[in-house]
Amino acid sequence: MNQQKLFMCQDITHDEGDIQGFCLNLDCQNSKSQFCTQCAIDPKKHSNCKKDLKVFGQIQNLITQFKYNIFDLTDQLNNSFQNAKFKFEEYLKSLERMKTQLDKISKCFNQQDYQQMRESLSMIKELYQYFNNQEEIMIQNKIGTQLNNVKKMIATLEGNKEQQFTQSNQIDIQSTFQQGVQLLNLKKWQLANKQLTENIKYLEKQISFNKFFQGLSLIEMNQPGKGITMREQAKKINSNLYKDLLEYTDLELCKSPQNTFMLIAKNYALADEKKYQLAIQQCELVLKEEPDHLHALFRKSFSLYHQKQHSQAISCIDQALQQYQNYCMGYLMKGCSLEELKKYSDAIICYEKAIQIDPNFASAYINKGNSLKNLNKYNDAMIYYEKAIEIDPKYPVAYVNKGNFLKFLKKYNDAINSYDQAIEIDPNYTIAYIYKGNTLEDLQKGNDAIICYDKAIEIDPNDVVAYIYKGNFLKNQNKLHEAVDFYDKAILLDPTNDEAYYNKGICLTKMNKLQSALDNYEEAIKWCKSNKNEFRELIQQIAIKK
Repeated sequence: MNQQKLFMCQDITHDEGDIQGFCLNLDCQNSKSQFCTQCAIDPKKHSNCKKDLKVFGQIQNLITQFKYNIFDLTDQLNNSFQNAKFKFEEYLKSLERMKTQLDKISKCFNQQDYQQMRESLSMIKELYQYFNNQEEIMIQNKIGTQLNNVKKMIATLEGNKEQQFTQSNQIDIQSTFQQGVQLLNLKKWQLANKQLTENIKYLEKQISFNKFFQGLSLIEMNQPGKGITMREQAKKINSNLYKDLLEYTDLELCKSPQNTFMLIAKNYALADEKKYQLAIQQCELVLKEEPDHLHALFRKSFSLYHQKQHSQAISCIDQALQQYQNYCMGYLMKGCSLEELKKYSDAIICYEKAIQIDPNFASAYINKGNSLKNLNKYNDAMIYYEKAIEIDPKYPVAYVNKGNFLKFLKKYNDAINSYDQAIEIDPNYTIAYIYKGNTLEDLQKGNDAIICYDKAIEIDPNDVVAYIYKGNFLKNQNKLHEAVDFYDKAILLDPTNDEAYYNKGICLTKMNKLQSALDNYEEAIKWCKSNKNEFRELIQQIAIKK
């Protein structure tokens, strides 16, 4: 059928009248969208959408108006750019594509290429419905949905419709669920599955955030046992919790730079990436406004502890304990630093105080068990590990610490069972794989050990400890070049890690690369915050050999 014939009315009763335009109603029940003059007045045709019959001239005007509206939205989006980066480029490209398509359709009109224009009719229909019936954007109107999202983002970035945006998000969650059900009814199984899967991921992310912040509130209420349990639940729901949290806090802090608990949440996320100095900076921003903020002091002390600055960590947490003598988390944190300073009896006093304040604080029982082990009180230590597991049977940290104790007692198979229990609870708990691998080495099961180290690296390619342990294994196998590669990866991730420098230097010395070993130890002295004297002694030993 030629183009001229195609654009004559196909209804035999209408004497092949010329097509005047198209019906732009997305829900039109007629099999053909085009209409002639008689179609327009026929009561049986387009009975529910007469107002949506538009002649070619009107459609051309609508396209011009659509282009104007798209340009207007583009301008609004550009003006809001400084307040949002994460969605800007995505939406802008989408709008640019729409403008390009509309230009092509307009060109088709000018060239009277009605066939090509007809193929683009769905876009015109979707834009027509969006700009004329915004209150009822239909599921199949993808363009309308995109434009709605653009307008919501603009309103949110302007900062004057935040409450509406929150309500809109709630509506969107319900809407995407309903869309999934509607797609099921339309027998579009794959689309339904995709829609509902995306909705589940979004909900899981929101639930994990809620549980994380609920955990913070419980710590503030001096119930850290429940608070840490809540945080573990958040991590189990969302394996990317801290990465997502970092993105979220950055966005919120753009709106409100002094949002106290966004700064504290960002501290947790940065600490998880072992960026302790940046984590401390978040606490300092809080402490600048509230010098005695307990949670900020605790988190600063936590980061100092992980930087092996234990005296400073104790000084910091003492400031919190002076303000509130029953601060449970403060006693745990102080005990941890005292333990690292080998003041085990003093550490135990702190842990006992924490347990007295919160009898459900599993971490305090674990740490007391560790200090008792260091005092050679092995039976007592095991009692506290078991007590921690009794309090929180789903806390993987408890099983790992029990495993470490059993490994220390050379009960290797029992230790592996404990690590396996931790992995069963949290399959992404890398330290359990690492310690299991190290225990398998003790059992002369080197191949199995490597599998564990590789699994830890697969789960978290930024896990410094995993690279060090695999490097140690290779060093013990006299595969010195390979071992150095793994120590280098650890140093790249954490330039302050003294253990990586130490073991790398040992390998280089054995390889008779004495100058490289010297350079390595010099770097260690430059970057590491502890063991500087030990590195100086190693330099002297190499200097004698040279």
